[in-house]
Amino acid sequence: MRLVALAFTHRGAASGARESLAAVPAERVLAELKSRGVSEAVVVSTCNRFELYAAGRPGEVPSAGELLAALEDLAGVRAAAEAETREDREAVSHLFAVAAGMDSLVVGETEILGQVKTAYETAKGAGMTGKRLNVLFQRALYVGKKVRSETAIASGSGSVPSVAVQLAESIFGRLEGKAALILGAGAMAELAAKHLVARGVGRLSVANRTWERAYTLAARFQGEAVRWEEFPAELERADVVIASTGSPAAVITRAMIAEAARRRGGRSLFLIDIAMPRDVEESAHDLDGVYLYRLEDLESIVARNMAQRAEAVAAARAIVEAKADEFDGWAKSLAGGRERSLRHSERPPR
Repeated sequence: MRLVALAFTHRGAASGARESLAAVPAERVLAELKSRGVSEAVVVSTCNRFELYAAGRPGEVPSAGELLAALEDLAGVRAAAEAETREDREAVSHLFAVAAGMDSLVVGETEILGQVKTAYETAKGAGMTGKRLNVLFQRALYVGKKVRSETAIASGSGSVPSVAVQLAESIFGRLEGKAALILGAGAMAELAAKHLVARGVGRLSVANRTWERAYTLAARFQGEAVRWEEFPAELERADVVIASTGSPAAVITRAMIAEAARRRGGRSLFLIDIAMPRDVEESAHDLDGVYLYRLEDLESIVARNMAQRAEAVAAARAIVEAKADEFDGWAKSLAGGRERSLRHSERPPR
């Protein structure tokens, strides 16, 4: 088995290429790779990473350079200089660490495991997984769960939305009585709503392009659903806005914010953009009384969380490396024609 992985993450890549790649649907990437002769591939695309895993027999998998060329053609950007390239066991270890939450912006966050599962199911549904990637991603999900059950890596770690709410709370001191607007109704938006309500936010509004999804999310947290075309007016009333849509382009423009700021009577507006690609035009930060925070601005909070969980990270790393060795042995046995077994249990067989 040969495995090639390309990664563009919050840690190693500038946001430009990552944003452009994140705007390309996984299904489109998989279709393009299939047209170029790739038989097995999975795309993991989240708010702070874009990763591609391609596998097959030796000689069947394109080189990292060929895979990069395909991605550059799809995204319309030069991305080679920003890509992290891994092969075989190194790629396995990296995927297991990703599933365990060790490579996330917020170490130990729980959402990534579900995102890896969704990425795998999307590729499987597109007919782009065979035995190699089926076993690899099933094993990654097993390792991710094992790390969380046997170490304290997720203890108090939260998630990107929880860190965004922590930032909002640090800005205001308290969120009681404050008005919050969430753009988007996906998993990240739901978590943001959950943490805002837990911190006692006074008024919660949710806007989404699909009204039914906005209504469902708002109702779950006793909030108010807002029609998508009406959200610019909400910018006048909100104290904090958390943007987490899947739009390929900014949905909050400088002009929208300038108009809202003019009507706010000098009240400051805090925008926290946790989307990738970004939801808020960068130039909005230049407006008086407007403060824009992005994924990159969460890193100081993340650094504190990292220091507190150093022991747990070391224990998680030991599990990841041991399981990567096991998988590597299985992959080599498969190539040699005498396949070993891999068990998702530590109990010996009866």
